[in-house]
Amino acid sequence: MALPNASAPRSVLPHCLRPAAHAGDVTFEIKNSHPNAMRVELYSQDRDYVWPGDDQDYYLNDGETEEIDLVP
Repeated sequence: MALPNASAPRSVLPHCLRPAAHAGDVTFEIKNSHPNAMRVELYSQDRDYVWPGDDQDYYLNDGETEEIDLVP
């Protein structure tokens, strides 16, 4: 299997190599380009829900990229 062209948009690359998602599943790829670490929480616009939830957060060191899978 040929790998996708390196000039393809970044949003296309992660999905080419993984199985199809179920309807409603979403994956975010977040890159921390700041020189300091950061914490991330994602909030639903339509319902009272936070990812990852349970008073936790996603922690990204400086320069780190994280794929975050949200399952409804």
